[in-house]
Amino acid sequence: MNQSFSLENNLRNAHLTLLPDPKDPNVNHGPQADKVQYDTVLKYIELGKKSGNLIMGGEQNGTKDPNGLVPPVIFTDQPEDAQIMKEEVFGPVVVINTFKEEQDVIDKANDSEYGLYAALFTKDLERALRVSKKLESGMVGVNCASPTGCWDLPFGGYKGSGTGRESLLESMDHFLENKSIFFKVAGIGG
Repeated sequence: MNQSFSLENNLRNAHLTLLPDPKDPNVNHGPQADKVQYDTVLKYIELGKKSGNLIMGGEQNGTKDPNGLVPPVIFTDQPEDAQIMKEEVFGPVVVINTFKEEQDVIDKANDSEYGLYAALFTKDLERALRVSKKLESGMVGVNCASPTGCWDLPFGGYKGSGTGRESLLESMDHFLENKSIFFKVAGIGG
């Protein structure tokens, strides 16, 4: 991975995040769902500070936002066994680690009990498709870090991130029943 490509993209996008009035149509980031989730995200940020490099965000200065807003946080150089790497944060936190060999990063990405969403940054579309197929994730974003308007595609994860798919025809499967019918016909199949 070209470290500067992904790091520059993430820094640029994080700086574009607008936090104020949720009624403003230009705002693209809101508060955590509730106090429990807010506190959970702050806990992961503190864990990440201890295990890797914080390069943006994460400053609380001993105060908590009364509205539950957490500005974007970017970490680098987190060990693969760090808690922030193995558990789902569900907050505006991203970890950017680099790799040397393609199979190495695929193995690291798949070494998780979760598999809802994976993000892959590359300028090589052949590589993007090859790696995406090998990632154990229900959804893969290429050159984007979260679903961005693909609501007509199936939504769902692998492993501990769920079974089944939602959205359009895939969600209809939950309301259908399959039936197999076997016939024994003279002269066919013995």
